[in-house]
Amino acid sequence: MQLAINIKNESIADKVLWMLEHFKNDGVEVLKLNTSDEKEILNNFSQGMREIKAINNGTLSSRPLKELLDEL
Repeated sequence: MQLAINIKNESIADKVLWMLEHFKNDGVEVLKLNTSDEKEILNNFSQGMREIKAINNGTLSSRPLKELLDEL
């Protein structure tokens, strides 16, 4: 099972992470995404969608697939 949580208070987030670390021996894996990573991913996705729309409208020519995949 995977669980994603958003904790806005960094002090509480640190406490929750500290607690979860104690379950590592039981197989719990903690994956963290910080806000800047999430924003970058969202911005890159949004940029890609704008490019696809521009290509479909004919206002932008497509680029090589390898270049797009390298960005992802």
